[in-house]
Amino acid sequence: MDAANPASPDAGASADNGRITPMMEQYVEIKTANPDCLLFYRMGDFYEMFFEDAEVASRALGIVLTKRGKHLGKDIPMCGVPIERSDEYLHKLIAQGHRVAVCEQTE
Repeated sequence: MDAANPASPDAGASADNGRITPMMEQYVEIKTANPDCLLFYRMGDFYEMFFEDAEVASRALGIVLTKRGKHLGKDIPMCGVPIERSDEYLHKLIAQGHRVAVCEQTE
C-alpha cells in the first residue's frame, strides 16, 4: 500500500486529515491482510472494489470505473458488481489469472 498513490489505501489519513470512514477502514484492513488478491467487498446488494483493485477489475471485467469519496485529496476509484451476478464475475477474474478474496460486510 502506498500512501502517496491515491489508487492505494492508507488507513491513517483522509482528504481532510481526519479518519477514513469505518467501512473504508475495514476495507483497508482486510486488503492489507490480502495484498495479492482483488478484494470483493460486500456493500448491500453489491460487491465493490476500491483503489487499484477497482482499476484492475473494471478493465478485466469491462465494467464502469467510478469513484466513491476522496482519500488524500484524490477521488477513490470504485467499481462494483451485483450480488446475483457475482459468481459470473468471479469466474471471469479467476479465469484471467486473478486471485480474489470475498468479504461479507460486518458492522
